[in-house]
Amino acid sequence: MPSRAVDEAWHGFILCTARYSTFCEEAYGRYLHHHPEGSAPAGIAGANDPIGEQLRRTVVAWSMVAGPEEHCVLWDLDEQVGMDHPWGVDPERVAAIQAAVATFGRGR
Repeated sequence: MPSRAVDEAWHGFILCTARYSTFCEEAYGRYLHHHPEGSAPAGIAGANDPIGEQLRRTVVAWSMVAGPEEHCVLWDLDEQVGMDHPWGVDPERVAAIQAAVATFGRGR
């Protein structure tokens, strides 16, 4: 999770199990399990990869679905809302990943 603010909100949300379950079904078509860092069961591809790799895949996934003028608020949300000890993804790294995704898309 690139945002500490969203992570804390998500942890609160999953405690409301019925609402969380309904949300997951509507948003993802299935229940989205929570696996704190390093605790995913064996067999879930990529779940125990280093956090940097997981965040890279998140940036790639966003880049593939975002519209031309859309800006992801997750990468610097913690700084924007004034969180103590913000998380986030380095803007230069985001830009490099997005450029790589754009290059890949043009090569097709």
